Amino acid sequence: MKISIISKCKKIKLVITDVDGVLTDGGMYYSIKGDIMKKFFTRDGMGVTLLRKKSIPTLIITKEKTTMVKHWAKNMKIEKLYDGVLKKELIIDKICKIII
Repeated sequence: MKISIISKCKKIKLVITDVDGVLTDGGMYYSIKGDIMKKFFTRDGMGVTLLRKKSIPTLIITKEKTTMVKHWAKNMKIEKLYDGVLKKELIIDKICKIII
């Protein structure tokens, strides 16, 4: 028996994502002064908003510690930002036990 996509989606309780190459195009922009900037995709922001409206939290796990990611996460009302995480696989189980 095939399970419909809608019934599969109803089982989603949490979305965990990285930043570079997932929420951005993976590129980095440098100013003449050496400031680094990233371009976030607006559709990802809308996706986070739609998930939140369905009571599905989004978490970010990234190895970087940047102000721009903190600002984006705050603007998008990301449930939790884990930044500076070098071994992301070690934190996943802990997060799932807390959230789910």
